[in-house]
Order: sequence, then structure tokens, then C-alpha cells
Amino acid sequence: MSLKDTVIKLVEDLIRDTDYYVVEIAVSDSKIRRKVSIFLDSDAGITIDQCTEVSRKLGLQLEEVIDEAFTLEVSSPGADSPLKFERQYVKNIGRSLKILKVDGSEIKGKLVSVENGSITIETEAKKKVKSETVALSLDEIKEAKVIISFK
Repeated sequence: MSLKDTVIKLVEDLIRDTDYYVVEIAVSDSKIRRKVSIFLDSDAGITIDQCTEVSRKLGLQLEEVIDEAFTLEVSSPGADSPLKFERQYVKNIGRSLKILKVDGSEIKGKLVSVENGSITIETEAKKKVKSETVALSLDEIKEAKVIISFK
């Protein structure tokens, strides 16, 4: 079993009785110092304290598995991280998204709804172009990011 597979199993065991879910796990194979990065989320969001708790427990378990020095990072995905799962879209209803479609086209607009593997976006109105409602299957989306607004 690879180190990444071991980490996945350990993390899944640790979060089994919580509402957290894994967004991404990355394990570097650096000869100098391995780095294990875990990105967790939940439908209600995840706090620094919750990430710290998982990090402490996981760190103790990894010390038994990894012989050399390593760095462990447990955090939530950043505000600029792409949305990967339908439940992340649900959490962001009402927010503006920038979507790059598989065909290369781009859509910006407010996320209106999420249902059965599809989302509905109300596009931004521009000069001489009215806003419109667009339905997209998640399979049509190459990357979607929340547009951070400081207004």
C-alpha cells in the first residue's frame, strides 16, 4: 500500500463519525522532507480548531508509518480553491462564481440552485446584454471558483 493510500485510510477512519469530508489529499515524495497535505470541509464549513484536532490525531498515527521527517498540513480549501463536489456548490448558493466550461467558454454569475448533478447560474448583466439563467451539468464544468467580493 502506498503512503497516499495509507493516509487516505487513516483520514477516512478519523473523520468517519464527523460531518467532515476530504476535498483533496496530496503527498509529496521529496527526498529531503515529505509533505502530507489534507484539505477537509463540511457542509457547515470547518474551523481551525477542527483542523487542528484532526492534525494532532493524524500526526500521531503518521509518526508510526513514516520513518523520516515530514510536514503535515491539515486545512480547509482556500477561498480561491476550485469547487470539486456538488455539496460544495450547495454551500455556495447565492455567491458569484467564475466557471470555466470544458468547451473553453467562461460564465460568471450568481449560483441560484444545485440539484441532481446540475447547477443554475444567473449570469451577470453587461452593457447591452441582459442577465440570463443558465443550467449546467457538473460534467460540463472544468473549473468553478467563488468570486471573492469585498463590497
